[in-house]
Parts: sequence; structure tokens; C-alpha cells
Amino acid sequence: MITREATINDWGILESFFKIIYRENHPLHDKFFWEWQYGDSKHGRSFICLNEKGEVVGHVGANFGGGLAWIINVYLNEECRGKGILGKLYELARNYYPLAATAANEAGLGLYKNMRWIRYYDLVRYVKINPSIENKDFANVCVPIDIEIESLIKKDTHYFCQPSIKGIVLNDGSRAVSQENVGGLRIVDIQNLQLLEEQAWQLGYIWMDYISSWNDLKSKDLEKNGWVLDYKSTIPWRLNPVEKDRFCDITFLSEKPLDNNFVVHRSYSDHGRIGSLK
Repeated sequence: MITREATINDWGILESFFKIIYRENHPLHDKFFWEWQYGDSKHGRSFICLNEKGEVVGHVGANFGGGLAWIINVYLNEECRGKGILGKLYELARNYYPLAATAANEAGLGLYKNMRWIRYYDLVRYVKINPSIENKDFANVCVPIDIEIESLIKKDTHYFCQPSIKGIVLNDGSRAVSQENVGGLRIVDIQNLQLLEEQAWQLGYIWMDYISSWNDLKSKDLEKNGWVLDYKSTIPWRLNPVEKDRFCDITFLSEKPLDNNFVVHRSYSDHGRIGSLK
């Protein structure tokens, strides 16, 4: 077995592997998305294990942000488990930055527990529905809208260059991803909350959401302004494709202790991914 860093020249064997392990239209079925996620060492890297046939049998992805390597897209074929391969792949990522993770599934949590990682308070997602909307039922708020935002669209950051998303910068400097196909604005950075809300509602958005770590002090302002935790709202977390009643349940872990003031940004890991590609 060979473990090494992957490059775009490996796309053929990577695509075959991803199409076996991931659902239809998963972002990693798309070459341009892989290049965005892992093609630039400033932002992320992909690590693979190859068998004697030269086939990919294991993969660990790392998204770089906040001085950490955020582990994502972890998979190892069953026949390769228990042989120390995953540890070698993690070590390749650790050569870049200390390790952390979000959005781990049940199997991942078991792995991190065995590795004695630190588990923090889960990430929190706040939601606000346009106050002018009287009927706030799911069927009335998660609907397509027709808005004019062409002048606000930006591609000036790595996150905003993600294939299939539409990043905008509002007048106050706040940043967000527009999902007008389901009526919403997914906030990335907040500068002036009052001005952000005023412009979002004026543009015609039905709802907004914001996700961060529990210790993000911006949550105090959000709560004062009537934002609520997502399970108290009708807007599900997963909206591409739409999964009704699917709310935020995203674990945050790190291999080594982090500073108490460390706040998880939406761009740091795949919890900020918008969903399937068309």
C-alpha cells in the first residue's frame, strides 16, 4: 500500500473512487470542485492510499483555515481498515497544520474518541425569517424568489470561488451566499447586523441563516434581533437537495486544545458547503 498526497493528475482514479463511495451529484464527482477544494496548498490538500493495482482505496481530505487542517471526506475501504493506513493519511495532513474536524458522522465520532480528540460544544445555527412574512410554514418560506443581486456578486475570496455558489457582499461589508432557489441568504461574515438585515429584506430574501461555534459573541446580537436556533425555525439546514426537518447537528473537534477565543468560521470545513452540484 502506498500513501501520498494527491494531485489533479490523479483525477481519473479519484473520480472512480468517489463515484463508488458518494451519492449521485456529490461535489467530489466534479473535477473543478476537487481542484477548488484541494488543488491549492494554501487552502487544502487531498491524501490517498493506493493498492497494488494503483487504485484509490482510501482518502483523507483537509481544508485549511484558521491555522488548522480540517479533516473531511474520510473513507477507507473495508479490507484496508485496521492496518494503520488512516493514521498515515492523517500524518500527511498534520505535516501542514494541527488537526480539527466538524460534521463528523457516528463512525467518525467513534474514531476521534479512540484517538482521544477533544470534543467541543456543537456548532450553532441561527435563523431569521423576514418579519413581513405572516405564514412562516416551511412550504411558504422555502420557495424560489426573483431578486436583483448581480451588482453584489463577488469572486474575491477562495470561499466565494467555490463551484456552484453565488457569493455576495452587502453594503455594510457583510458577506453571504445567495440561495434564491429556496428563498434564503446564508451569512458568512457579519459586519453591521442591522444594516445587513435591512438590505436583505429590501432585496427580497425570505430568510437568513448564520452558523458558527457556540462561543461566537455575535450570537448575543443575533438573539437580541430575534434570530433563533434552527430547531425553533421551519428552515432546515440541508437545502440542496432540500431535506425537510433536517436541522443543524454539527460536532466540532480538535486533536490538540485550542484557544478559548477560537471561533469556527463557515469557510473552515465542509459544514459550509452548500450541497450538491447540478
